[in-house]
Amino acid sequence: RTRGPARPPFSATRRLPRVHDGAGGSGTDGGRSGGNMMGEELAKWVLLAYGLFMTTLVAGVVYGWQSFRAVFIAEGVLSEGCDADSADGECPSQAKELGLIFACGAWSVQACRMVTGLVRDRYGTRVCVVGVMLTVAVGIVLLAVSPPQSLAVFCVGYFLLGIGAGVQLCMQSISMLFGEYQGAASATLSGAFTLSAVIPLACAEAIKSVASDDDGGTASSYADARGGVLSAWCVTVVVFAASAMWLMPRGGEFRESVRYLVGERGGDEKNKREEKKNDDEDDEEDGDDESHERAPANAAKAANGHRRAPHEGKSAREQLVSLDFILLAAWFTVMLLPTNYFIISVGDQLEGMGDDDGEITRGFQLVWVISTVLSPIAGYSADVVGRGSTMTFAMGCYAASFAMLGFGGDGGGGLSLKAQWLNFVCFNVGRLWVFSMYFVSVGRLFGFRHYGTLAGAGLLLSAMSTPLAVPMHQSGVDGGFGESNLASAMICLGLTPYTVGW
Repeated sequence: RTRGPARPPFSATRRLPRVHDGAGGSGTDGGRSGGNMMGEELAKWVLLAYGLFMTTLVAGVVYGWQSFRAVFIAEGVLSEGCDADSADGECPSQAKELGLIFACGAWSVQACRMVTGLVRDRYGTRVCVVGVMLTVAVGIVLLAVSPPQSLAVFCVGYFLLGIGAGVQLCMQSISMLFGEYQGAASATLSGAFTLSAVIPLACAEAIKSVASDDDGGTASSYADARGGVLSAWCVTVVVFAASAMWLMPRGGEFRESVRYLVGERGGDEKNKREEKKNDDEDDEEDGDDESHERAPANAAKAANGHRRAPHEGKSAREQLVSLDFILLAAWFTVMLLPTNYFIISVGDQLEGMGDDDGEITRGFQLVWVISTVLSPIAGYSADVVGRGSTMTFAMGCYAASFAMLGFGGDGGGGLSLKAQWLNFVCFNVGRLWVFSMYFVSVGRLFGFRHYGTLAGAGLLLSAMSTPLAVPMHQSGVDGGFGESNLASAMICLGLTPYTVGW
């Protein structure tokens, strides 16, 4: 039989369109014009901006807890167990139940990203982002309509809100488009996760404004305002979930989205063939222990113009059981305990210092949001100074912030109430560095082929430490926060041998 001329095994028409340089341009030999090259450069930044916005809209909103907590207390949410003397403030039983709501959301942020990571790797970024955002919309609805004394509905709503963190996980691979500046791009996307706290802050201010205008700030006016404001946020989330159907790639490679934005889609059949070939390569790699020695992964990394990750090309199973991943995930898991304890307890500790009107507590959320501008510096530090030194700096910031709150039996011995602004800066810088270094390290050590699975696995493991923050908070409510603050500082200092030795 006559088969016709055989196609060369490494035909330029098959291989070269998948190779991009560090600036996002194509590696083809003269097949594109200079104008298109500039179009790809612009598309790269458009995708980064879109990823930053989507991440801000839903990914880290759980950590805007202090804003939600203030309006919940003003409305009288979960205040049935409080006596008349605490009608104008938070009583111990209410403080504990509100802390439990946050713990549900914080646990979801960490644990459910394993599921979203697997969905992203198996079904693609588009399906994952749309599904996550619609799930968040359901959570927002529950928070909007929940009866004031229904702890279960608030917990479920906040749990679903935490699933929005999966959007940030999906957006992290945008950093692949930025070559040698991958660390800075990844840290910037992590910064958008921090910026998400501006959404609860804006919602809380709108709720207070509407409630005050409607009926002088009664409990019923707060409940009505909560329903209206959160419903508007829900509609916004649904609208942008629809936009992901066009701008998110079907697979895990954002180069597909770049081609879409510059008008070089090449037809649906072409994209499907390329995705099928990528999936086939993934299956071969997982099924054959020797597949990590194949040339295409090396070629792609070399063409991208930056160094190959030490564990890149290995199967997901091999990467998960490597010592580097085990140590990184363990470090992140332990650091999440003081992180979540600080967020749960800081409002109560500040009120114990005399912040009765919540002005200083609102300042904590404001500093949280503003600290986002420092996120590229975290990535740049990892690129230039090194991950170990950057991680050690982050833990030092944590230890200092707990010392500023105080180690005394009643939480005393720290800075004065007005000086806690310095504490907010210190903690938020440290927290931003911790999260940035985790995501940057996963990409730098293991590449992005199994990024969703690896990052999600570490986040699932870190969820184990989140519930431990609840008894630490409850102990502080009953007998003072000094011992819990000291324990948190010692945890941070105890991890320095790992980061210093990196």
